[in-house]
Amino acid sequence: MRLIASNYSHLFNTLPEFNGGYLDSNECGFKVTWVRGLKYRAVNGFHRVLSWMWFELLVVLMAFQKRYERPDVFIGSSLSLFTVLSGCFYKKVFKTKFIFEVRDIWPQSLIDLKGVSKNHPLVYVLGKLELLGYRYADAIVGSMPGLREHVEQKVGLGIKVHYLPQPVSLEFFETEQKEVTEEYISKYIPKGKFIIMYAGSMGPANALEFIIDAARVAQKTLPEVCFVLVGDGHSKQELAENAKGLDNVIFAPRVRKSEVQSVLVYADVLVASFRQEDIYRYGMSLNKFVDYMYAAKPVVAMYSGFPSMINEAGCGTFSPAEKSDEFVQTLGTYFSMACEERNAIGRKGREFLMNVQNSEVLSTQFESLFHEADA
Repeated sequence: MRLIASNYSHLFNTLPEFNGGYLDSNECGFKVTWVRGLKYRAVNGFHRVLSWMWFELLVVLMAFQKRYERPDVFIGSSLSLFTVLSGCFYKKVFKTKFIFEVRDIWPQSLIDLKGVSKNHPLVYVLGKLELLGYRYADAIVGSMPGLREHVEQKVGLGIKVHYLPQPVSLEFFETEQKEVTEEYISKYIPKGKFIIMYAGSMGPANALEFIIDAARVAQKTLPEVCFVLVGDGHSKQELAENAKGLDNVIFAPRVRKSEVQSVLVYADVLVASFRQEDIYRYGMSLNKFVDYMYAAKPVVAMYSGFPSMINEAGCGTFSPAEKSDEFVQTLGTYFSMACEERNAIGRKGREFLMNVQNSEVLSTQFESLFHEADA
């Protein structure tokens, strides 16, 4: 099995540097080929799109280099929908089985979450690539439980869709955890309060203004509650301005991925919020929920889309999106519970990850698609 990845991403600072187009290595028993990616400055700019196209060109050119074997199965994984072109190339030229892994529904996510016009040229191009992938993939794998409905509406081939949620590496949680500093805890985690905690990005898509609104309501109805928002992002300053005058809101700096669990342990309830957007009617599978569920704390999310994970595990509650008053009422229910009752609900989340959503179980299910695609 060979993993092909770009050596440049705005999300990582420690990817390998090398001359030439490719660098081969072995990582954890896998053959890895690093493709020399194009660097870009603007995350939402043209140069990032160009980097996607460049990557796929080099993936296609690998087929003409003798040192690389011809694949029996090609798994093309979005974000970048240009991976569809590589998958279709290998399928057409070498009769390779093409599995299209959909981690976000593009370009609809650009329209609903980023406010991009339906008439934007990029939306048009990505829309054509999306349909091409749905039509010509031998199997489609999605982390959204409602993806089959979406594909059926688009091309009428929903039978090819298989729902596999975000896999969880238990090894990461068991062996790579670190403790945040005592100074961080003493500065940002209040004592003697019922702590409602959010941990993650603070951007427009995270809809944290509704949690600030909830804190404003809770200041009168639940004075024992404190909202601790951990993270960073483009909206943090605006959110802080919105929260001025609220003594029940604390903004804490982001921590490393390996330190998140050592912060979440101080929460009584973990929260998230989402806008009322059409894209969510197909569901979602978030890394944030994985972190939350492993922390064995109840989860409450303002979300009105296709429910998954939290309801399946029975480890929390979905309250209506953008309805801060109802959100506070739900938080009040957890506040009124005995500590052991809350803990029992939270433990269901971790048990679900370990028994249903761990990477070993899901990798076996994914591998079975190789044979199905071969049928």
